[in-house]
Amino acid sequence: MQVIRSQSKLENEFSRVLWKRELRFRKNVKSLFGKPEIAIKKYKIAIFIDSCFWHVCPLHGNRPKSNQKYWDKKLERKLSSS
Repeated sequence: MQVIRSQSKLENEFSRVLWKRELRFRKNVKSLFGKPEIAIKKYKIAIFIDSCFWHVCPLHGNRPKSNQKYWDKKLERKLSSS
């Protein structure tokens, strides 16, 4: 999907704040379970950042135009499991 980027604005802002506070981290660490967006191995911290898309935010979330039935089912499952 073209609308969903590998990095969201929220991830970038969060990363900037961590960097300014001199906390060093890795992004999208494949070796950790769930592939967290940010991992601070020194403190054994994994941070998962869900954007407005996954929470179906009415203000900021984008609904895909293609394959809408698939995404409606997937997002509904995500909401009901939370």
